[in-house]
Amino acid sequence: MNLDLPEALRRVLPVARWEEVTVGMSSSRVYRSTRHVLKVKRTTEPFDTLFAEKEKLRWLEGRVPAPKVVAYLKDATGEYLAVTRLPGVDMSHEDARLHPRRNAELLARALRELHALPIQDCPFDASLRTKLREARERVSAGFVDEQDFDDERQGRRAEDVLRELLGTRPSREDLVVTHGDPCLPNVIVSGEFVEGFVDVGRAGIADRHADLALAARSLSHNYGPEFAELFLDAYGRFLVDASKLAYYRLLDELF
Repeated sequence: MNLDLPEALRRVLPVARWEEVTVGMSSSRVYRSTRHVLKVKRTTEPFDTLFAEKEKLRWLEGRVPAPKVVAYLKDATGEYLAVTRLPGVDMSHEDARLHPRRNAELLARALRELHALPIQDCPFDASLRTKLREARERVSAGFVDEQDFDDERQGRRAEDVLRELLGTRPSREDLVVTHGDPCLPNVIVSGEFVEGFVDVGRAGIADRHADLALAARSLSHNYGPEFAELFLDAYGRFLVDASKLAYYRLLDELF
């Protein structure tokens, strides 16, 4: 398809045929060409802005594999973020599904590498102090899609989920640099290597279980529960708290 892009973007991006990316749960429209990925956000929702994702991608450059920022633009119609396209396919792709064991181990290794970054160098706060405040704001503003809750929470109201989160908040956070949403569509793999993480708008300092919970859930959904267990073993079972996995899956319902 041809995209009607603002002049400032047309000067930066080469003429290309674009296809829309429908896999994943991005709040933006996502398009890709052979060389680039373009995200377009035309909503007034103040959360998960493309400006924030742009800043996080630039911080991650040189630290862990991720796309490079090509251009960012905000105008009266919305936000645009153009990045380089990584080679390979995402881990939910049918070609990647042929290697579930390898991918579970690769994802564990990639997250260990990310989680090993020094938190004192990271300027982005995704701790519970920040996330619960944002959760309250999202619930109050009506931005939570209750129809998208996991099966075990279908029929519940966002206010009830928030109340449970506040009442069961862990007393301690094991803080690391996290991706924030390391589900399989956000991990690009090529052969024996993870080429990089995409959709890093939620990245920041948080409990490691914020990543482990969503990665394990995505592996279970896409490959089967045995591969979620393999992933947790490969990451380091001694670091895993089952109650925190459940808590951060609950927290994700409001985002």
